Amino acid sequence: MKVTRVVVAFPIILACLVSMHGVADQNPLLGSAEEGKVKAVLCSGCHGLNGEGKIMPDGEPAIPLLAGQIPGYLVKAMYDYKTDKRVDPVMNAISKGLTDADIANLAAYYSGLKAQ
Repeated sequence: MKVTRVVVAFPIILACLVSMHGVADQNPLLGSAEEGKVKAVLCSGCHGLNGEGKIMPDGEPAIPLLAGQIPGYLVKAMYDYKTDKRVDPVMNAISKGLTDADIANLAAYYSGLKAQ
């Protein structure tokens, strides 16, 4: 019975994903990369101008890379910081000042950048 549900649901999910492809700036749930770029000025001091993050001299990441990340991951991470499920004093404070739209816009912007 479970296999039948998956087989039936898969084409529906696929159709939804295909119909959303390329319309991030038109769908408010996905966010606007253009508006995210404006808001990203707040993030650039730590995460870099292009979301490249920062690496320690020993090669270990000090500040996470944001460029090219999956939008859903970025949104979840920001909500986890905003609700204190993830703890970092700087990120907790910054995320509390972001609206849902800000978070979606930042995710759209950073996910569209190429990781360097």
